[in-house]
Amino acid sequence: SSGINAEYGGKHATELTNMTRDDGSTYLKRSLQFKSGMNMIGVIVFSIVVGVIMSLHPEETAPLMKVVQAINDLTMRLVALILWYSPIGIFFLIAGQFAGVENFGEMMSQLGMYMVTVLGGIAIHFFILLPAIFFAFTRRNPVRYYLNMLPAMATAFGTDSSSATMPVTLKCVEENNNIDRRISRFVIPVGATINMDGTALYEAVACLFIAQVKGVSLNFGQVVVTGLTATLAAVGAAGIPSAGLVTMVMVLNAVNLPTDMISVLLTVDWFLDRFRTITNVMGDALGCAIVQQLCSEELAEMDREKEVLEKEGGRDALIPQKGDIEMGSSL
Repeated sequence: SSGINAEYGGKHATELTNMTRDDGSTYLKRSLQFKSGMNMIGVIVFSIVVGVIMSLHPEETAPLMKVVQAINDLTMRLVALILWYSPIGIFFLIAGQFAGVENFGEMMSQLGMYMVTVLGGIAIHFFILLPAIFFAFTRRNPVRYYLNMLPAMATAFGTDSSSATMPVTLKCVEENNNIDRRISRFVIPVGATINMDGTALYEAVACLFIAQVKGVSLNFGQVVVTGLTATLAAVGAAGIPSAGLVTMVMVLNAVNLPTDMISVLLTVDWFLDRFRTITNVMGDALGCAIVQQLCSEELAEMDREKEVLEKEGGRDALIPQKGDIEMGSSL
């Protein structure tokens, strides 16, 4: 038998060995090998756990929180500075990638099929999965709910940012779809930060696309890792245009795929990102209705307690106080 190392990105992933059966036929035996590199899933899970613990102990972790906020502010300022020069850099990155392509027409056809795949996946999620989940929990008409969210969808398509769309989203869910303010004012800001279902879908498809272009065959375990990493990475994506391209580096590193192809995706990302943003915004809006349905009893109990407190407050206001009586008698 002889061993064949299957590698990509300079790192050994698996080892294929030619084995011979008793009848003389041969077959390939796959054996798992240790793979060096960055453990992105471990980093993401560790960050989430640390964030949860910090939120549970705010006083003890206040110094660390200030350090993290300072690093975040510094990073945002650096990114803002880089964005001024990014058009020049992106142009040369894309030009370099296309200059190295042997068959330009084949590359364009692959990009076209990539766009069709992303838009098809988003359409299935947007028009089938989300309405089905919404109807299963709320028993409301999803078509009417979607129509009432048209201003938010248009804003999301134009601004390409779920954070910039937040005021319009709040107005649509509260005024058009009758969502309680106590629900919407909590779910929408949180959802605009961590609920990036469209981005997670896009990153997983983009990772598979890059693997196919590079001629890398991903096994079932690597596909699962890709989906899991894309989902976790989307949680940390910012609600700004093309933020998914930043977190996609972590997804590619998780399965040892080269990151140089991201520059090619920039040519179509400006268009696909708008549909991802619409999906993210609608996921937040539908989540408001689901949370309101699940918390309907708690909300009703809070309303009853509020009415009781208001009645008691009004009754106390009508009862003359001791000081008022003494002042009236002295007069």
